[in-house]
Order: sequence, then structure tokens, then C-alpha cells
Amino acid sequence: MNSRSRLVAVGSSAALLAGLLAGCTGATTPQPTPTATSDALEPGITDIEDTPGSGEDLEGALADSKVESCERDGDEWKVSGTVTNPTDKKADYRIYVSLLNGTNDTRALVQVDVDEVKTEKTKDWKVEIPVAEDDLTCVLRVERYKA
Repeated sequence: MNSRSRLVAVGSSAALLAGLLAGCTGATTPQPTPTATSDALEPGITDIEDTPGSGEDLEGALADSKVESCERDGDEWKVSGTVTNPTDKKADYRIYVSLLNGTNDTRALVQVDVDEVKTEKTKDWKVEIPVAEDDLTCVLRVERYKA
């Protein structure tokens, strides 16, 4: 090994050793500590049997349903609406009602099934959701299936 090769080998070994020793020293910057805040939200309510979008032959049908009422009543929200089948065959509906707060956090997700809606007919639906929070907005996801 010539003197130039030895110098490169010694330099590489020194850099490797310095790197290993640096990993052994303690951290000099303080680590953040999680803190609880009074603004932390409790988990929302989820009451669904079927994962949204999981059914066979589903069609998005938001236009088929309408919210008639979405109001807080004591410690729960009462949500009601209608669904109208515009197709030429009976249809089943799976309606997901979400309650969202002002920052679009989901405070509740509840499934409402409306079965065998005849062609060109309307059926009512309603649900009570045990969430005692003000200023929530009702948002629907509506899926239509062949009955």
C-alpha cells in the first residue's frame, strides 16, 4: 500500500469513527412533550354496518335524497329527510348522515337504510344521533342499489 492509499484509508477510518461517536452523544435539543388541551375533541359517534362504497352495483344517488330537518334537540341531533327513486325499478338506499363541525371534523357518521322504494315513489327516513354539540352541519352520502 503506498503512502497516498494509507492516507485515504486513515482519513476514511477517522470520519467513520467520528460519525459513530457523534451518534453516542446525547441530544442537545429538547424533545417536545405532548400536552392535553381543553379544546381536545372527544371521539365522534360512528354507527354504520356497511363501509361506504362497499356494496355491489351501487350508484351514487345524492340527488335522490333531501334533508328535511337537521336540528339539535337536547343531547341529540334529529335528522330526517326523504328519498325518491327516479329509476324504473325498485331500489334500496343506504344513506350515510355525517355531522360536521365548523372545521369539518366529523362528529358523527350514522347509516340509515331505506328498503324497497318503488319506482317514482318517495319514502321518509329519520335518525336520532346522540351528540350534544352545537353548530353542526348535516352532510349526506347516498347510495342506490337494485332491490
